[in-house]
Amino acid sequence: MRNSILPALILLAAVAALLAALFWPKGDIEENGGRGGGGFRFPVTYVEIISGDASETVELVGDVVSARRSTLAFDRNGTLLAVHARLGDRVTKGQLLAELDDEVLREEHAAAGAALEVAMEQAEYAERVAKRSEEIGAGVVADSEADRLRSEAKAAKARVQQQQAATRKLKAQLERGKLVAPFGGIVAQRLLDEGAQTGPGNPVLDLVDPERREVRLEVPAQLVGSLQPGSPVELTLDEKPDFKLQLTLHALIPATELGSRSFTAVVRLDQTATADLLPGLFVRARLTLSKVENQLLVPVDSVMQSERGHIIVVADAPEASANDATPGGPPPASKARFVPVRILVDGADLVAVQAFEPGTLNAGDQVLVTGVQNVFPGADLGLKLHQAATEQVHPQPAEQE
Repeated sequence: MRNSILPALILLAAVAALLAALFWPKGDIEENGGRGGGGFRFPVTYVEIISGDASETVELVGDVVSARRSTLAFDRNGTLLAVHARLGDRVTKGQLLAELDDEVLREEHAAAGAALEVAMEQAEYAERVAKRSEEIGAGVVADSEADRLRSEAKAAKARVQQQQAATRKLKAQLERGKLVAPFGGIVAQRLLDEGAQTGPGNPVLDLVDPERREVRLEVPAQLVGSLQPGSPVELTLDEKPDFKLQLTLHALIPATELGSRSFTAVVRLDQTATADLLPGLFVRARLTLSKVENQLLVPVDSVMQSERGHIIVVADAPEASANDATPGGPPPASKARFVPVRILVDGADLVAVQAFEPGTLNAGDQVLVTGVQNVFPGADLGLKLHQAATEQVHPQPAEQE
Protein backbone atom coordinates (compact mmCIF):
# COMPACT_ATOMS: atom_id res chain seq x y z
CA MET A 1 0.00 0.00 0.00
CA ARG A 2 1.15 3.50 -0.73
CA ASN A 3 2.03 5.87 2.07
CA SER A 4 0.14 9.07 2.67
CA ILE A 5 2.13 12.24 3.37
CA LEU A 6 0.62 15.17 5.15
CA PRO A 7 2.31 18.44 5.94
CA ALA A 8 2.22 17.61 9.64
CA LEU A 9 4.42 14.59 9.09
CA ILE A 10 7.30 16.78 7.97
CA LEU A 11 7.10 18.73 11.19
CA LEU A 12 6.90 15.54 13.25
CA ALA A 13 9.87 14.08 11.40
CA ALA A 14 11.94 17.17 12.16
CA VAL A 15 11.03 16.99 15.86
CA ALA A 16 11.88 13.26 15.86
CA ALA A 17 15.27 13.98 14.35
CA LEU A 18 16.01 16.64 16.97
CA LEU A 19 14.97 14.40 19.87
CA ALA A 20 16.98 11.51 18.44
CA ALA A 21 20.05 13.68 18.18
CA LEU A 22 19.70 14.77 21.84
CA PHE A 23 18.67 11.52 23.50
CA TRP A 24 19.74 8.68 21.17
CA PRO A 25 21.99 6.10 22.91
CA LYS A 26 25.67 6.75 22.41
CA GLY A 27 26.34 3.32 20.94
CA ASP A 28 23.75 3.80 18.22
CA ILE A 29 25.07 7.28 17.44
CA GLU A 30 28.59 5.96 17.03
CA GLU A 31 27.30 3.15 14.86
CA ASN A 32 25.70 5.68 12.54
CA GLY A 33 28.75 7.87 12.38
CA GLY A 34 28.63 9.89 15.60
CA ARG A 35 27.95 13.58 15.92
CA GLY A 36 31.06 14.44 13.98
CA GLY A 37 29.88 12.32 11.04
CA GLY A 38 26.60 14.09 10.58
CA GLY A 39 24.56 12.98 13.62
CA PHE A 40 21.43 10.80 13.42
CA ARG A 41 20.58 9.19 10.11
CA PHE A 42 17.07 7.97 9.31
CA PRO A 43 17.11 4.20 8.72
CA VAL A 44 15.59 3.57 5.29
CA THR A 45 15.74 0.97 2.54
CA TYR A 46 16.13 1.64 -1.15
CA VAL A 47 16.28 0.14 -4.63
CA GLU A 48 17.73 1.48 -7.83
CA ILE A 49 15.32 2.86 -10.44
CA ILE A 50 15.33 0.95 -13.71
CA SER A 51 14.00 1.68 -17.18
CA GLY A 52 11.67 -0.82 -18.81
CA ASP A 53 8.15 -1.75 -19.86
CA ALA A 54 5.13 -1.86 -17.56
CA SER A 55 1.45 -2.69 -17.86
CA GLU A 56 -1.64 -2.27 -15.73
CA THR A 57 -3.89 -5.32 -15.65
CA VAL A 58 -7.17 -6.42 -14.10
CA GLU A 59 -8.53 -9.91 -13.45
CA LEU A 60 -12.09 -10.77 -14.48
CA VAL A 61 -14.07 -14.01 -14.35
CA GLY A 62 -16.44 -15.56 -16.85
CA ASP A 63 -17.63 -18.69 -18.59
CA VAL A 64 -16.93 -20.55 -21.80
CA VAL A 65 -20.14 -20.73 -23.86
CA SER A 66 -21.10 -21.96 -27.29
CA ALA A 67 -21.38 -19.04 -29.69
CA ARG A 68 -23.98 -20.95 -31.73
CA ARG A 69 -26.79 -22.61 -29.81
CA SER A 70 -30.34 -23.43 -30.85
CA THR A 71 -33.38 -24.76 -29.01
CA LEU A 72 -35.27 -26.83 -31.58
CA ALA A 73 -39.06 -27.19 -31.70
CA PHE A 74 -41.70 -28.09 -34.29
CA ASP A 75 -43.61 -25.14 -35.74
CA ARG A 76 -46.94 -27.03 -35.75
CA ASN A 77 -48.83 -29.17 -33.27
CA GLY A 78 -48.70 -32.94 -33.26
CA THR A 79 -47.76 -36.14 -31.44
CA LEU A 80 -44.07 -36.95 -31.24
CA LEU A 81 -43.52 -40.19 -33.15
CA ALA A 82 -39.75 -40.60 -32.79
CA VAL A 83 -36.67 -38.80 -31.47
CA HIS A 84 -33.66 -40.07 -33.40
CA ALA A 85 -30.98 -38.10 -31.50
CA ARG A 86 -29.78 -38.99 -28.02
CA LEU A 87 -28.20 -36.78 -25.42
CA GLY A 88 -24.57 -36.13 -26.35
CA ASP A 89 -24.90 -37.29 -29.96
CA ARG A 90 -22.87 -35.38 -32.53
CA VAL A 91 -25.08 -34.57 -35.52
CA THR A 92 -24.48 -33.05 -38.94
CA LYS A 93 -26.32 -30.25 -40.71
CA GLY A 94 -29.62 -31.47 -42.24
CA GLN A 95 -29.71 -34.69 -40.20
CA LEU A 96 -33.19 -35.88 -39.16
CA LEU A 97 -33.47 -35.49 -35.37
CA ALA A 98 -37.20 -36.08 -34.62
CA GLU A 99 -40.54 -36.48 -36.40
CA LEU A 100 -44.25 -36.22 -35.67
CA ASP A 101 -46.94 -38.88 -36.17
CA ASP A 102 -48.28 -37.77 -39.57
CA GLU A 103 -50.29 -40.84 -40.63
CA VAL A 104 -53.53 -38.89 -41.09
CA LEU A 105 -51.72 -36.07 -42.88
CA ARG A 106 -50.05 -38.52 -45.24
CA GLU A 107 -53.44 -39.99 -46.13
CA GLU A 108 -54.78 -36.51 -46.81
CA HIS A 109 -51.73 -35.80 -48.96
CA ALA A 110 -52.24 -39.02 -50.92
CA ALA A 111 -55.91 -38.17 -51.47
CA ALA A 112 -54.99 -34.68 -52.61
CA GLY A 113 -52.49 -36.17 -55.05
CA ALA A 114 -55.13 -38.46 -56.51
CA ALA A 115 -57.60 -35.58 -56.80
CA LEU A 116 -54.91 -33.58 -58.57
CA GLU A 117 -54.48 -36.33 -61.17
CA VAL A 118 -58.24 -36.40 -61.81
CA ALA A 119 -58.36 -32.62 -62.12
CA MET A 120 -55.45 -32.67 -64.57
CA GLU A 121 -57.16 -35.29 -66.77
CA GLN A 122 -60.42 -33.29 -66.73
CA ALA A 123 -58.55 -30.14 -67.64
CA GLU A 124 -56.78 -31.88 -70.54
CA TYR A 125 -60.12 -33.24 -71.84
CA ALA A 126 -61.83 -29.83 -71.58
CA GLU A 127 -58.92 -28.22 -73.37
CA ARG A 128 -59.10 -30.76 -76.24
CA VAL A 129 -62.87 -30.27 -76.64
CA ALA A 130 -62.56 -26.48 -76.71
CA LYS A 131 -59.72 -26.65 -79.24
CA ARG A 132 -61.66 -29.05 -81.51
CA SER A 133 -64.66 -26.70 -81.56
CA GLU A 134 -62.41 -23.90 -82.72
CA GLU A 135 -61.00 -26.09 -85.51
CA ILE A 136 -64.45 -27.10 -86.76
CA GLY A 137 -65.42 -23.48 -87.19
CA ALA A 138 -68.38 -21.19 -86.57
CA GLY A 139 -70.51 -22.79 -89.33
CA VAL A 140 -70.81 -26.07 -87.36
CA VAL A 141 -70.48 -25.04 -83.71
CA ALA A 142 -72.50 -22.15 -82.47
CA ASP A 143 -70.67 -19.26 -80.92
CA SER A 144 -72.42 -19.77 -77.62
CA GLU A 145 -71.37 -23.42 -77.50
CA ALA A 146 -67.75 -22.53 -78.30
CA ASP A 147 -67.78 -19.96 -75.50
CA ARG A 148 -69.12 -22.54 -73.04
CA LEU A 149 -66.44 -25.06 -73.97
CA ARG A 150 -63.68 -22.47 -73.57
CA SER A 151 -65.12 -21.48 -70.16
CA GLU A 152 -65.19 -25.10 -69.01
CA ALA A 153 -61.58 -25.60 -70.10
CA LYS A 154 -60.53 -22.49 -68.21
CA ALA A 155 -62.41 -23.60 -65.06
CA ALA A 156 -60.85 -27.06 -65.27
CA LYS A 157 -57.39 -25.49 -65.46
CA ALA A 158 -58.17 -23.35 -62.39
CA ARG A 159 -59.26 -26.47 -60.48
CA VAL A 160 -55.89 -28.04 -61.29
CA GLN A 161 -54.05 -25.03 -59.90
CA GLN A 162 -56.24 -25.07 -56.81
CA GLN A 163 -55.58 -28.78 -56.25
CA GLN A 164 -51.84 -28.27 -56.80
CA ALA A 165 -51.83 -25.60 -54.09
CA ALA A 166 -53.66 -27.90 -51.69
CA THR A 167 -51.19 -30.69 -52.40
CA ARG A 168 -48.20 -28.40 -51.86
CA LYS A 169 -49.71 -27.19 -48.57
CA LEU A 170 -50.12 -30.74 -47.28
CA LYS A 171 -46.60 -31.62 -48.39
CA ALA A 172 -45.24 -28.58 -46.54
CA GLN A 173 -47.11 -29.66 -43.41
CA LEU A 174 -45.52 -33.09 -43.71
CA GLU A 175 -42.08 -31.49 -43.98
CA ARG A 176 -42.80 -29.40 -40.90
CA GLY A 177 -43.34 -32.65 -39.07
CA LYS A 178 -39.63 -33.44 -39.41
CA LEU A 179 -37.06 -31.75 -37.17
CA VAL A 180 -33.62 -31.47 -38.81
CA ALA A 181 -30.34 -30.06 -37.53
CA PRO A 182 -29.80 -26.46 -38.70
CA PHE A 183 -26.04 -26.89 -38.17
CA GLY A 184 -23.57 -29.53 -37.07
CA GLY A 185 -23.22 -29.84 -33.32
CA ILE A 186 -23.87 -31.83 -30.16
CA VAL A 187 -27.25 -32.57 -28.56
CA ALA A 188 -26.97 -30.80 -25.20
CA GLN A 189 -30.53 -31.51 -24.01
CA ARG A 190 -33.31 -33.91 -24.93
CA LEU A 191 -36.47 -32.33 -23.54
CA LEU A 192 -39.30 -34.55 -24.91
CA ASP A 193 -39.74 -38.22 -25.73
CA GLU A 194 -42.00 -40.27 -28.00
CA GLY A 195 -45.73 -39.89 -27.44
CA ALA A 196 -45.56 -36.35 -26.09
CA GLN A 197 -47.83 -33.68 -27.48
CA THR A 198 -45.68 -30.91 -28.91
CA GLY A 199 -45.88 -27.69 -30.86
CA PRO A 200 -44.22 -24.31 -31.35
CA GLY A 201 -44.06 -23.69 -27.58
CA ASN A 202 -42.55 -27.08 -26.66
CA PRO A 203 -38.79 -27.44 -27.30
CA VAL A 204 -37.65 -30.96 -28.15
CA LEU A 205 -33.85 -30.70 -28.36
CA ASP A 206 -31.10 -28.25 -27.46
CA LEU A 207 -28.24 -28.19 -29.98
CA VAL A 208 -24.84 -26.53 -29.44
CA ASP A 209 -21.89 -26.07 -31.77
CA PRO A 210 -18.72 -27.02 -29.83
CA GLU A 211 -16.46 -25.59 -32.52
CA ARG A 212 -17.78 -22.05 -32.21
CA ARG A 213 -16.93 -21.06 -28.65
CA GLU A 214 -16.43 -17.80 -26.85
CA VAL A 215 -15.61 -16.56 -23.37
CA ARG A 216 -18.04 -14.10 -21.82
CA LEU A 217 -16.59 -11.99 -19.00
CA GLU A 218 -18.43 -9.87 -16.47
CA VAL A 219 -17.02 -6.32 -16.51
CA PRO A 220 -17.75 -3.82 -13.70
CA ALA A 221 -19.01 -0.45 -14.90
CA GLN A 222 -15.91 1.41 -13.63
CA LEU A 223 -13.67 -0.58 -16.00
CA VAL A 224 -15.72 -0.14 -19.17
CA GLY A 225 -13.90 3.03 -20.22
CA SER A 226 -10.51 1.31 -19.90
CA LEU A 227 -11.31 -1.63 -22.17
CA GLN A 228 -11.54 -1.69 -25.93
CA PRO A 229 -11.56 -4.34 -28.67
CA GLY A 230 -8.05 -5.58 -29.33
CA SER A 231 -6.92 -5.38 -25.70
CA PRO A 232 -4.65 -8.35 -24.75
CA VAL A 233 -6.30 -11.09 -22.67
CA GLU A 234 -4.68 -14.01 -20.85
CA LEU A 235 -7.04 -16.88 -19.97
CA THR A 236 -6.38 -19.32 -17.13
CA LEU A 237 -8.23 -22.26 -15.54
CA ASP A 238 -8.38 -23.05 -11.83
CA GLU A 239 -8.49 -26.76 -12.63
CA LYS A 240 -5.25 -26.57 -14.65
CA PRO A 241 -2.71 -24.20 -13.00
CA ASP A 242 -0.29 -24.54 -15.93
CA PHE A 243 -2.87 -23.56 -18.56
CA LYS A 244 -2.47 -20.12 -20.16
CA LEU A 245 -3.86 -18.83 -23.45
CA GLN A 246 -3.06 -15.42 -24.95
CA LEU A 247 -5.92 -13.88 -26.96
CA THR A 248 -7.50 -10.48 -27.62
CA LEU A 249 -10.79 -8.88 -26.60
CA HIS A 250 -13.27 -8.93 -29.50
CA ALA A 251 -16.31 -7.02 -28.24
CA LEU A 252 -17.74 -5.12 -25.29
CA ILE A 253 -21.52 -5.49 -25.01
CA PRO A 254 -23.49 -2.70 -23.25
CA ALA A 255 -25.71 -3.58 -20.32
CA THR A 256 -28.99 -5.03 -21.60
CA GLU A 257 -31.03 -4.52 -18.44
CA LEU A 258 -32.01 -1.18 -16.95
CA GLY A 259 -30.15 -0.60 -13.69
CA SER A 260 -27.45 -3.19 -14.42
CA ARG A 261 -24.00 -2.20 -13.23
CA SER A 262 -22.07 -4.79 -15.21
CA PHE A 263 -21.24 -5.27 -18.87
CA THR A 264 -20.16 -8.28 -20.91
CA ALA A 265 -16.82 -8.63 -22.67
CA VAL A 266 -16.51 -11.27 -25.39
CA VAL A 267 -13.36 -13.21 -26.28
CA ARG A 268 -13.94 -15.46 -29.29
CA LEU A 269 -12.18 -18.82 -29.62
CA ASP A 270 -11.44 -19.98 -33.14
CA GLN A 271 -11.70 -23.61 -34.23
CA THR A 272 -7.98 -24.13 -33.67
CA ALA A 273 -8.19 -23.03 -30.01
CA THR A 274 -7.32 -25.56 -27.34
CA ALA A 275 -9.88 -28.23 -26.56
CA ASP A 276 -9.38 -27.54 -22.82
CA LEU A 277 -11.86 -24.65 -23.03
CA LEU A 278 -15.12 -26.57 -23.19
CA PRO A 279 -18.51 -24.83 -22.98
CA GLY A 280 -19.56 -24.48 -19.36
CA LEU A 281 -16.08 -24.06 -17.86
CA PHE A 282 -15.32 -21.23 -15.43
CA VAL A 283 -12.31 -19.15 -16.52
CA ARG A 284 -10.22 -16.29 -15.23
CA ALA A 285 -9.03 -13.57 -17.59
CA ARG A 286 -6.28 -11.02 -17.06
CA LEU A 287 -6.84 -8.00 -19.29
CA THR A 288 -4.28 -5.31 -20.02
CA LEU A 289 -5.75 -1.86 -19.37
CA SER A 290 -2.70 0.19 -20.36
CA LYS A 291 0.94 -0.38 -21.28
CA VAL A 292 4.07 1.77 -21.61
CA GLU A 293 7.55 1.04 -22.89
CA ASN A 294 10.99 2.26 -21.83
CA GLN A 295 9.84 4.24 -18.79
CA LEU A 296 11.24 4.61 -15.26
CA LEU A 297 10.01 1.85 -12.96
CA VAL A 298 9.84 1.97 -9.14
CA PRO A 299 8.26 -0.34 -6.53
CA VAL A 300 4.63 0.41 -5.76
CA ASP A 301 5.48 1.02 -2.07
CA SER A 302 7.88 3.83 -2.92
CA VAL A 303 5.15 6.06 -4.37
CA MET A 304 3.50 8.36 -1.83
CA GLN A 305 0.35 10.41 -2.07
CA SER A 306 0.45 14.05 -0.98
CA GLU A 307 -2.02 16.89 -1.16
CA ARG A 308 -0.34 18.04 -4.38
CA GLY A 309 -0.07 14.65 -6.04
CA HIS A 310 2.34 11.73 -6.07
CA ILE A 311 5.95 11.93 -4.94
CA ILE A 312 8.90 9.61 -4.47
CA VAL A 313 11.97 10.20 -2.32
CA VAL A 314 15.41 9.83 -3.86
CA ALA A 315 18.63 9.36 -1.88
CA ASP A 316 21.17 11.81 -3.30
CA ALA A 317 24.82 10.93 -2.78
CA PRO A 318 26.71 13.50 -0.62
CA GLU A 319 29.06 15.96 -2.25
CA ALA A 320 32.73 15.35 -1.40
CA SER A 321 34.15 18.06 0.89
CA ALA A 322 36.91 18.30 3.49
CA ASN A 323 34.41 19.64 6.02
CA ASP A 324 31.87 16.86 5.52
CA ALA A 325 33.47 14.34 7.85
CA THR A 326 35.79 14.22 10.85
CA PRO A 327 39.10 12.30 10.68
CA GLY A 328 38.43 8.61 11.16
CA GLY A 329 34.61 9.07 10.96
CA PRO A 330 32.14 7.66 8.49
CA PRO A 331 31.50 9.27 5.13
CA PRO A 332 28.83 11.98 4.85
CA ALA A 333 25.22 10.83 4.73
CA SER A 334 23.02 10.72 1.62
CA LYS A 335 20.28 13.34 1.54
CA ALA A 336 16.55 12.86 0.97
CA ARG A 337 15.18 14.61 -2.12
CA PHE A 338 11.43 14.73 -2.79
CA VAL A 339 10.51 14.39 -6.49
CA PRO A 340 6.92 15.03 -7.71
CA VAL A 341 5.98 12.44 -10.34
CA ARG A 342 3.20 11.55 -12.74
CA ILE A 343 1.85 7.98 -12.67
CA LEU A 344 1.94 6.50 -16.17
CA VAL A 345 0.99 2.90 -15.37
CA ASP A 346 -0.01 1.52 -11.99
CA GLY A 347 1.03 -2.12 -11.99
CA ALA A 348 0.69 -4.76 -9.31
CA ASP A 349 4.33 -4.55 -8.15
CA LEU A 350 5.97 -1.84 -10.24
CA VAL A 351 4.79 1.64 -11.15
CA ALA A 352 5.90 3.51 -14.27
CA VAL A 353 6.54 7.16 -13.30
CA GLN A 354 7.66 10.37 -14.97
CA ALA A 355 9.10 13.39 -13.17
CA PHE A 356 7.36 16.68 -13.81
CA GLU A 357 10.72 18.44 -14.03
CA PRO A 358 13.02 16.89 -16.65
CA GLY A 359 16.33 15.58 -15.37
CA THR A 360 15.27 15.26 -11.73
CA LEU A 361 14.76 11.50 -11.98
CA ASN A 362 16.92 9.00 -13.83
CA ALA A 363 17.55 5.29 -14.10
CA GLY A 364 20.07 4.22 -11.44
CA ASP A 365 18.85 6.72 -8.84
CA GLN A 366 18.23 5.27 -5.38
CA VAL A 367 14.53 5.50 -4.48
CA LEU A 368 13.40 4.89 -0.89
CA VAL A 369 11.00 2.03 -0.16
CA THR A 370 10.60 1.77 3.63
CA GLY A 371 11.06 4.42 6.30
CA VAL A 372 10.15 7.09 3.81
CA GLN A 373 7.21 8.36 5.86
CA ASN A 374 9.61 9.60 8.56
CA VAL A 375 12.00 11.65 6.43
CA PHE A 376 11.84 15.22 5.20
CA PRO A 377 13.63 17.04 2.37
CA GLY A 378 17.37 17.16 3.08
CA ALA A 379 17.24 14.57 5.89
CA ASP A 380 20.34 12.42 6.47
CA LEU A 381 19.70 8.84 5.42
CA GLY A 382 21.06 5.56 6.72
CA LEU A 383 20.66 3.46 3.59
CA LYS A 384 20.12 -0.27 3.37
CA LEU A 385 19.26 -2.25 0.25
CA HIS A 386 15.64 -3.47 0.19
CA GLN A 387 16.10 -7.06 -0.93
CA ALA A 388 12.45 -7.97 -1.69
CA ALA A 389 11.81 -4.82 -3.71
CA THR A 390 15.13 -5.28 -5.50
CA GLU A 391 14.01 -8.72 -6.67
CA GLN A 392 10.81 -7.16 -8.04
CA VAL A 393 12.72 -4.51 -9.95
CA HIS A 394 15.64 -6.79 -10.90
CA PRO A 395 14.17 -10.32 -11.17
CA GLN A 396 16.77 -13.07 -11.15
CA PRO A 397 16.70 -15.68 -13.93
CA ALA A 398 15.57 -19.14 -12.91
CA GLU A 399 18.37 -21.57 -12.15
CA GLN A 400 18.92 -24.34 -14.64
CA GLU A 401 18.51 -27.83 -13.27
